[in-house]
Amino acid sequence: MISRTTKAITNATWTGISTLLTFPIQFINRYYMVHYLGITYLGITSLYSNILSILSLADLGVGTAITFLLYKPLQMKDWKSLSAIMNLYKKIYRWIAAVILVLGLIVIPFLGFFLKSSINYNNVYILYLVYLFGTVSSYLFSYNQSLLYADQNAHIVSIITLVTNYIMVIIQVVTLLMFKNPVLYALLFVFNQFIANCVISLYVKKKYSMILKTNKSISHEEKRQLRDNVVGNMFLRVGGVVVTGTDNLFLSAFTNVIQVGLYTNYLTITSSLQRFMTQMIGAITGSIGNFSVVKSKKEASVLFQKLQFINFIIVSIATLAIIFLSNEFISLWLGKKYVLDHFNVILIGLSFYFMNYRMIGWNFISVYALAPRMKLFAVNEMLANVIFSLIFLKAFNLGLTGVLLGTIFSTILTVGWQDPYVIFKHGFNTSPRPFFSRYILNLFILILELLIVELMANFFINKLFNSFSTFMVMIPIIIIIGIITPLPFYYKSLELQYSTKLIKRLLKMR
Repeated sequence: MISRTTKAITNATWTGISTLLTFPIQFINRYYMVHYLGITYLGITSLYSNILSILSLADLGVGTAITFLLYKPLQMKDWKSLSAIMNLYKKIYRWIAAVILVLGLIVIPFLGFFLKSSINYNNVYILYLVYLFGTVSSYLFSYNQSLLYADQNAHIVSIITLVTNYIMVIIQVVTLLMFKNPVLYALLFVFNQFIANCVISLYVKKKYSMILKTNKSISHEEKRQLRDNVVGNMFLRVGGVVVTGTDNLFLSAFTNVIQVGLYTNYLTITSSLQRFMTQMIGAITGSIGNFSVVKSKKEASVLFQKLQFINFIIVSIATLAIIFLSNEFISLWLGKKYVLDHFNVILIGLSFYFMNYRMIGWNFISVYALAPRMKLFAVNEMLANVIFSLIFLKAFNLGLTGVLLGTIFSTILTVGWQDPYVIFKHGFNTSPRPFFSRYILNLFILILELLIVELMANFFINKLFNSFSTFMVMIPIIIIIGIITPLPFYYKSLELQYSTKLIKRLLKMR
């Protein structure tokens, strides 16, 4: 039997490879979008994506809540219970798709408030309908992915998604060059994930054909767990969307869609990095779920700290890359007129750091069904983000800077400390003090890394190389500094020992 660690490494490896190979086609795709359809199109479609992400709150976190129910029957090989859960999953997601469709149609009369002068752009309402139907269709088959994730087969999702992405992006670029039609391009863009979901569903139905053949209903206890988790996840989703999904709405309302388009170019970079991290960490969530069933809470708390160290190394390197490579990359990719000032780029990087430092925690909240305890904290995050953003936008007229500061302040002052408190107190039944001491230490290490790279960039690298050479030289420097700087602070620690063993095991597998 394949061990849990081996499955986790396999999933993380394939997911990492898939995500890295997806990076180039995302930026090639965005290049053609900007140059053939214009920055206004980019701003409008980015605004639509944000609106629909808010409407997707109709999901209420059902997916996360139901995935939690899959871990135990998979471990116990209770195929009838698995089938009952998946059938319920399918029914709920069909209702969610219908609700999102209705809500999306209701929003149409209010689009003018956010679009302002851009309402004169051709096909703005048709484009919105395309994005709406794309969002609705994504719910029809996406639930099948959860079974693969819970069964520690995330690499299957990664491989199928990678292949469909490459096929679809080739079709998108060819049709864009031939017809330069924004509606046709949007159709191909938004239905990309739908096609991947269809292929994944066919795979799941074939692989789990015997499991899915039953009409059994879930138990009353499972219904109670599902209800409690859905309520908790609803608040988590609301808080998360308000923090990450309303930035473009604020910018569009207080500035213009051009500013949204410029910011979205950086979001393309941060979202790609976040997707890489999410999929890498998400690839081992099934293993964490299996671990939670067979191991003690004390062992789980130790595992959390070990995985948090790995997450810190990854997120710190990504943060350095955002701050010191984004402008060079966008200059080479789209041109210097699309570059933001260095201070705002630093804020984008720090916002990314504070948000994604919590990534391991999200997985443990899901696995240990702690979402019901997060309701009040999620509301705090939501209110703090809106209040801080509006203060910086209205009182100080800071524009993009205000939106970024609002996100950073709200994260640090609320969920930045509330997430680990809930995880350690109610998940592991222990004190969160070790986490907070590591949190402060890691923040100090990040600041040290920023200073080192800043000095090297300003006094050495920028004076010797052009934009392309600087970009290529800085990549290995950032990676090396991100890996080496923490080592003296974690010398002989369990976290470093665990990471070293994983690397050795990974090398042996190859």
